[in-house]
Amino acid sequence: MSVLKLAWKNIVSNPLNLILSIILFGLGIGLISFLMLLNTQLSENFEKNLADIDLVIGAKGSPLQMILCSMYHIDNPTGNITVDEAKAFLNPGHPLLEISVPLSLGDSYKRHRIVGTNDGILELYNAQLDQGKIWAQDLDVTIGAGVARSTGLKIGDSFKSSHGFDDDADLAHDHSAFNVVGILKPSGSVVDQLILTNPSTVWAVHDHAAEDHAG
Repeated sequence: MSVLKLAWKNIVSNPLNLILSIILFGLGIGLISFLMLLNTQLSENFEKNLADIDLVIGAKGSPLQMILCSMYHIDNPTGNITVDEAKAFLNPGHPLLEISVPLSLGDSYKRHRIVGTNDGILELYNAQLDQGKIWAQDLDVTIGAGVARSTGLKIGDSFKSSHGFDDDADLAHDHSAFNVVGILKPSGSVVDQLILTNPSTVWAVHDHAAEDHAG
């Protein structure tokens, strides 16, 4: 008896085994496809958040922590550096730098980081405006699409930040409400989860906090 006939007789006599085999085969193919798609998605997000950044400058500490904080915004800063220390690297005429982006950190709103920076960050991550305008004045903020979606903030809304990166009402600042002036389009990068403003805004808010503690 040929192999094909034996196989056919086995199928006819055990249809349940055939059905289970087909189901398991389909599940196996589906799982492999899912893992491949997930790997592709994670790789794309990883590359987007790298944003072709070649150099990160910060306070002395863990290089990994600095990268996670500055590029992925998932860790605390290693410390502070002064404006004078960073000034040479922020010079738009620097012969070795195509673009430089300052980052002033320290506050958040509903677990979304408030980042004091310039509009160069939009160029780095290919982020585009969806509504309103780019931040310009102190206390103006332009928020990422993910921030708008999770917090419900819209153009014209105002809010007060919390010190640090935890959503703790006890750490809320009593001064200086931020004003939402713009919302970015979804970019698939970390910018979707950030609240962007001027560096001077971050400094001003913390000056108020220092005065409160001093008083």
